[in-house]
Parts: sequence; C-alpha cells; structure tokens
Amino acid sequence: MDLHHNVDYEHERQWLEPLLRTKIPLAGTMDLRIGRLDEHGIRLDFPLAPSVNDKGTAFGGALASAMILAGWALPRLLLRREALTAELVIGRCELRFLAPIYSGYSAVCHWPEAPVVAEFLAQARDSGKGRLDLQAGIQAEGRLAASLQARYAALITPGTGATCQ
Repeated sequence: MDLHHNVDYEHERQWLEPLLRTKIPLAGTMDLRIGRLDEHGIRLDFPLAPSVNDKGTAFGGALASAMILAGWALPRLLLRREALTAELVIGRCELRFLAPIYSGYSAVCHWPEAPVVAEFLAQARDSGKGRLDLQAGIQAEGRLAASLQARYAALITPGTGATCQ
C-alpha cells in the first residue's frame, strides 16, 4: 500500500482546513491553519493569542486540543480516500508537557507506516471499527514543548455509501 501515490495534498488541505475550522468550532477559535500537509504528515499552526493563559504562555488545554486535532486529521483523510463513512473519535491519550510556550506554536503528526494504515482500514471495513495509534507533538521556539500518544477509533456508519465528512 503506497499512502502517497497520486495524492493531491493541496486539494486535501483545501478540504480539511475549512472542515476543521467549522465542524470543530474550537479549531476556528484557536485560529488553526494548516501549515503543511504532505507525504511526511501534517503541521497545524496556531498563534499564541487565542490560547494564552494567565501566565502569558500557551494554555495546556489548547496544546492538548492542537495535538488531538493534528492526530485526528490523518485518519480522517485516510477514511475519506477510501470513501468510508465513519465517526472518528479519540479513545484515549497520554499527554506530556515539556516546556512553556511564549509564542505561536505548531502541532505536528506524521503518517503511520503503510502496514499500520492497511490494518486500520481493514479493521474498519471488516468489523466496523478501526483503531489507529498516533503520536503528535507541539513544536515551539525551536523545540518540542509537548507530546501526545493517542488512539483514534473510526466507527463505520452502517448502510451509507457517501464519502466521510
């Protein structure tokens, strides 16, 4: 399975960014922008101002949300590519906050390996529930400031043939 063969990342970015900003209002409030979407993964960029806390640094909840969104975006795109209609949820996560952030920041998540993707999609098709473990991180001021390990679950919507939204 070649995840990146004939993928129009610009088209996917144009579909995904408005989806994130409107279907998940918090992403719009945080002023999320897709800084990069390519064969390596995704980078979501955020200014500090909407996420600032009482200490003048990025609020931990905003950082958690940013990493969850970065991770959520990749299986959402995989499901869309396969025309699988599914609810996509986060089942569990572990967060680590490593350094305070005093400026804008980015949430980064890399594509999983092809065999992992194939298993996720096969589970979704065969049993109606696919699971995908991903790692995401917050990059700010030239360093890793937070990390997330999460399991996402795709719950296939029975009896629908439309592309997932």
